[in-house]
Amino acid sequence: MKSYKSIGTGIFVHSKVKIGKNVTIGQGSCIGFGDPNDGDLIIEDNVQIGAFCVIHFGAVIRDSAYIDHRCVIGFETEIGCNTQILSGKEVARKSKIGKNCIICGNVADRTIIEDDVTYHGEIAHSHRDANRNWDETEEPSPIIYRGSVVGVNAIIIGPRRIGPCAYIGAGEIVKTDIGEGIALIMGKQQTVKSLRGFIKPRCK
Repeated sequence: MKSYKSIGTGIFVHSKVKIGKNVTIGQGSCIGFGDPNDGDLIIEDNVQIGAFCVIHFGAVIRDSAYIDHRCVIGFETEIGCNTQILSGKEVARKSKIGKNCIICGNVADRTIIEDDVTYHGEIAHSHRDANRNWDETEEPSPIIYRGSVVGVNAIIIGPRRIGPCAYIGAGEIVKTDIGEGIALIMGKQQTVKSLRGFIKPRCK
């Protein structure tokens, strides 16, 4: 394991964690949580991890990712290159986040978020049978395709497909798939092009 720069005290890094070059870890963070048998925890080069973060075994954090203070990264989760996980957010187990993303909402387990996505929403599983224990079943999770934007406090319910290049307005409730280049604003679906630059996804 290579050395890392620590900022503050109370940092725990398990001896089995694999760390690249120029990694910075903030005060009170736990790097290597849970069972080491869950898989290697790999942190690549130039990663910054803020204070009071918990990162589980089995996670992979790619080059130049930024994890802000008080974040939780679940086991078998992958965080792509140059992606930012903003303050206090959780990326739950087995989720996959692409490169150049901005994540400012909690990400439910097994969610897939492709490259160049800005995500400020929330994700809720359908949980159709409230009599079952929460962890008894693995419900399908959303896929948010490249270049899409999910606005502040928008809620995606169930295994929805969003995009590519879609735009979900703030506070929307998403119960259906949103196709390529479609905007959902005030409950109405329309093409992004029809809005004439009023809103913009991240597609180049």
